[in-house]
Amino acid sequence: MFQRVILGLIIAILPQIAYCQTEQLTLPDALNIALENNLTVSNVRLHQTSLSKNVDALRTKRYPVLGISGGVSENLKPQKYTFEKGVWGNYPPVGDIPSKDITIESADGLTGIALISAVLPLSEQYLIGLNIKQGEVKNDIAGEQLRWTQQEVARAVKQQYFGIVQAHNDLDVTLESIGFYKSLHKLVTNYVQQQTALKYELLEVNAKLAQRELNAQSERNRLATGKERLNNLLGRDINMDFNVTLPTRKSVSNDVDAAIAMALKLRPDIRMSKLNIKDAQLGYSIKKAGYIPNIDLAVSYSKLHGYELIPDTEAYVGLHAKWEFFDWGRKKNVLASKNSKIRQAGNKAIETKNRAEIDVRKCLRQLNESEQSVGVAELSKAAAKDKLRVLMNQYKQQAVLLQKVLDAETDFKRANNKYSSAVLSVWESQAKLEQALGEI
Repeated sequence: MFQRVILGLIIAILPQIAYCQTEQLTLPDALNIALENNLTVSNVRLHQTSLSKNVDALRTKRYPVLGISGGVSENLKPQKYTFEKGVWGNYPPVGDIPSKDITIESADGLTGIALISAVLPLSEQYLIGLNIKQGEVKNDIAGEQLRWTQQEVARAVKQQYFGIVQAHNDLDVTLESIGFYKSLHKLVTNYVQQQTALKYELLEVNAKLAQRELNAQSERNRLATGKERLNNLLGRDINMDFNVTLPTRKSVSNDVDAAIAMALKLRPDIRMSKLNIKDAQLGYSIKKAGYIPNIDLAVSYSKLHGYELIPDTEAYVGLHAKWEFFDWGRKKNVLASKNSKIRQAGNKAIETKNRAEIDVRKCLRQLNESEQSVGVAELSKAAAKDKLRVLMNQYKQQAVLLQKVLDAETDFKRANNKYSSAVLSVWESQAKLEQALGEI
C-alpha cells in the first residue's frame, strides 16, 4: 500500500518537475538571443568587420612602402674586356688614356646584390585620404545594413512568437470546446437511454467531439512547428522546448508628425540613402583626383658582393613623377558617369523618405483599427458565450433542439478565435509600427 502511495506521488510530481524545467521565453529575451546568435545577423556583422579591416588597410597606404630584394648569380662563361693604349685619346701633358693596354676579367664565383628601398607617396596623399573616407562611409553603410537586418530578424521573431501565442490560444479554445462536447456527450447519452433523444443526435455529438480532438492535434502540430521555426531564428537547437507569454504593451503616441520625425532619424534605410549620396560624391572626387600628377619620394640603397667591375655600393634620394597628360576623354566620361550616380542616389533618398512617411502613417492607421477590432470581437465573444449558456440550459430542459446548441457552440468557438486573433493583431500592428519607426 505504501509503495502505491509513493508511486502515485511520483506520477503526480513528474509533470510539475518537467513543467518547471521548461524555459519561460519572453519576447525581449527571444529578441536578444536572435540579435546575438541569428546566422543572418552574424554574416552581416562579419561583413561589416571585413569592411572595417579594409579601412585599416587603406590607412597604411599613407606610410612609405618599404622593400628589400636580393639575388645571387654566377657567370657560366668568363668575361674579358681589353682597352688598348690611347683608346680614349691623348691629352697633353697627361698623355695617352689609358697609358697602356688594360685587360679586365670577370671574377670567378658567386655575385650577390642586396637592395633596400623606401617610396613615400606625396601627391597621392589627397587621393588616399579620399579612399579612406569612402571606406569609412562604406563601413557606416554596412552598419546600417546590420541594423536593417536586425530589424528584419526582429520582425520575423515577433511574428513567429505571436504565431506561437496564437496557436496556444487556439489550442486552449479547442480544449475548452472538447470539454464542452464531453459534457454534452454525457447529457445526450442519458437522453438517448431515456428515449428522449435520438441516436443520430448522439452520433452527431460524437462526430463533433472527434473533429475537435482532430483540431487539437492539428494545433499541437502547428505549435511544435512554430517553436522549431522560432528556435531556428534564435540560432539555437530547434528541439529546445519553451513556453511563451505576451509582455505588457507599451503606450504608443498617435502624434503622426513626431512619429515621422523619429522614423526619419532612426530608420536605417533613410540613413543608408544619405550615406549612399556621400559615397557617390566621394567616388566623383576620387576620379577627379586622377588629374593630379603622381609624385613620390624615393630612397634606395644597393650593395654588390663578389663583383669588382663597377662600384659595389649605390645610394640615392629622388622624386619620381608620372602624369598622363592626355587620356582621349576617358576621365571626362568617367566623371560624367559618377555625376549621374550622385543624382541617382539623391533621387533614391527622396523616394526612401517618401516611402518611410507612407509606412508610418499606414502602420498608425492599422494599429488604431486593430485596437478598435478588439472591442468588437470582445462584444461578439460575450454575446456568443451567453447565447450558448442560454441554449444549453434550455436543452437541459428539453426546450430547444440539439442542433441549435451545436450551432451556438460553433459560433462561440469562432467568436473566441476571432477575439484571440484581434488581440494578437494589435501586437502585430505595433511590431510593424516599431519597424517603420526604425526601432528593434
